[in-house]
Amino acid sequence: MITQVNKYYLPLKNDTISLLPLQAEHIEEMRELSSGSDIWKWYTSDLSDPNDLSTWMHGRLKESRQGDKMSYAVLLNSSGSVIGSTSFGHIDWDEKCVEVGWTWLGQDYIGTGINKQMKFLMLRHAFEIMDIERLELRTDELNVRSRRAMEKIGAQYDGILRNHRSTRGGRRRNTVIYSIIRSEWKELSQTIFKDL
Repeated sequence: MITQVNKYYLPLKNDTISLLPLQAEHIEEMRELSSGSDIWKWYTSDLSDPNDLSTWMHGRLKESRQGDKMSYAVLLNSSGSVIGSTSFGHIDWDEKCVEVGWTWLGQDYIGTGINKQMKFLMLRHAFEIMDIERLELRTDELNVRSRRAMEKIGAQYDGILRNHRSTRGGRRRNTVIYSIIRSEWKELSQTIFKDL
């Protein structure tokens, strides 16, 4: 499946941001962004230490090289600076399903509308280029901000995987699943994302 990943693992851009296939040099830039503790509140790991972030991001880079993920560095076009990362993962080419996640932004970019722009680029790529039928988004059941963000882009609530993942401090989280399917994309692109 590496061949299919290579075919679709392309830069995604608009006027504000660029999603570039992750490279090692991007990870070094990301180290400066990792110190905000609010960034990692809902992650299963605390990546506020730059070395921990670097190790984690190198894992995403390795998975991308192996064809298991398509991880991106998010760049702000006006400065050329790396401001975060996001990925396509759990790619099932036979069933045409993919998950979008592993997303984080530097503290200064949370709540600025960048996430919506990232999701638009990824949704458009998934449905119009990758020929995906179902796109999933997942988060901790208690992560209200993330759930509301998913709902704002038109994702539908599918259900909960109970006691699904371990988190920092030993808590087992319930993972909530949202999805967008191909038949919904055209309307979403013309309504929720019409300004993009």
